[in-house]
Amino acid sequence: MTTAQIEQRAVSATFWSGAETIGRQGLQFVITMVLARLLTPEDYGTVALLAIFLGLAGVLINSGFSSALIQRQGVTAVDLSSVWLFNVVMALVAAAVLCAAAGGIAAFYGKPVLRPLTWLLSADLVIGALGAVHRVQLIKSLDFRRLCLISVVALVVSGGLAIVLAYRGYGAWTLGWQALAFSAVSTGLLWVVSPWRVGREFSLESVRSLFRFGSFLLMSSVLDVLYSRLNTLVIGKFYSAKDLGYYARADNTSQIPGSLMSGVLSSVAFPVFARVQQDRALLRSGLRKAVLLAMLVNIPAMLGMIVAARPLVVVLFGEQWVPCVPYLQILCLAGLFWPLHTLNLNVLVAQGHSQRFFRLEVAKKTVSLALLGVACFFGVTAIAWSAVVAGAICYVINAYYSGQLLGYGAGAQLRDLLPYVGVGAAMALAVAGLAWVLPGWPWLQLTGQVVAGGLVYAGLCALLRLPAWAEAWSLAKTSPLGRRFVGNA
Repeated sequence: MTTAQIEQRAVSATFWSGAETIGRQGLQFVITMVLARLLTPEDYGTVALLAIFLGLAGVLINSGFSSALIQRQGVTAVDLSSVWLFNVVMALVAAAVLCAAAGGIAAFYGKPVLRPLTWLLSADLVIGALGAVHRVQLIKSLDFRRLCLISVVALVVSGGLAIVLAYRGYGAWTLGWQALAFSAVSTGLLWVVSPWRVGREFSLESVRSLFRFGSFLLMSSVLDVLYSRLNTLVIGKFYSAKDLGYYARADNTSQIPGSLMSGVLSSVAFPVFARVQQDRALLRSGLRKAVLLAMLVNIPAMLGMIVAARPLVVVLFGEQWVPCVPYLQILCLAGLFWPLHTLNLNVLVAQGHSQRFFRLEVAKKTVSLALLGVACFFGVTAIAWSAVVAGAICYVINAYYSGQLLGYGAGAQLRDLLPYVGVGAAMALAVAGLAWVLPGWPWLQLTGQVVAGGLVYAGLCALLRLPAWAEAWSLAKTSPLGRRFVGNA
């Protein structure tokens, strides 16, 4: 495949990946807005108590095979069937272990409801494993159009069920059944739309070969889950489920813009980077373009959420969630780095350096866990600030090999991003000043701040002719919708 063909497919894939991510997160956010008014912070906190256990189980089930299948060129039918069977067997084992440990988990937190909730969510692990390889096949072929349709349908069904259950007073059970319904619908649709079917062949050698690459990603993912979910265990155990509900709501909200951009770009970037893994000049150019495009959106989104946090929370989730505002403002600072983490690591893994990836994870998680260990003695706010400090340090670590292998490390990336940070800061000051002028109605405040912030940021980017702004416009014109509408303008 030529460079021009790769770029053309990447543009198309970016459009559909964006549609899938925006559609999925947009629908999920609307559903969350409704559920946040029907459920309590304690309901959310109760389900979040299981996050570390379910996260570890999910990582062990996958064992790095999804990334290994995407990274490896020339995957055989035997490889796919072998990985599918391995994933399903591991899911059954993990579900059995969780069910057996459910009573201990409930006793540890002092919440009896966690026992049956653990049983319910253990089934979710098995259902998800049944469609994991089908999803990998669609990602590897850059078929994000089908993934988009699957996500939308699954969210509509599971979200509708959740709203009905929440309205009828099912509490924390609502979130468990929502997760199970989403997995069941999406897995069923993956089997319908994906042309791949499980074969009868199983090769232990295929599993071993792929695991040599995936094993380091497995260990890295275990470390990542332990760190990213350990705060839920600490807050839930030493504080309360309500405190955890507020923190989790702030954390999830702060991650929306960053995960949106990194989800769009990295889901395309990883398979595309893997195809051109031998061309370092093209990799460097692709990484730089992805970094600028992701941060073009993430910087104003994070800074804007900091200054408009209170009306945002009141409008989206209701007055009962106001205590999460300080956590949201702090965690938005950590969210500034999120797309940079993802993109730098994608380049490293796409080149086959899973062992180096693991070394980075060990270094990062050692620092991050030390910070969390100190912060947990000083309250939930200190835990949030530890995430900010850890994010800054971990970004420098993540970008280390980008500098070594491609000559585009943290220093070069930050120099490229300085104009965007400056424009974002100017926008944030304008939005903050507007809050003093507008009346105290949350809807009016939020609408005015969003509109004014968008106009100021877009105007400054266009006035200064920032490269990412021109690149975004170019991508819009070459996307399927852009060719139809923008291109005819």
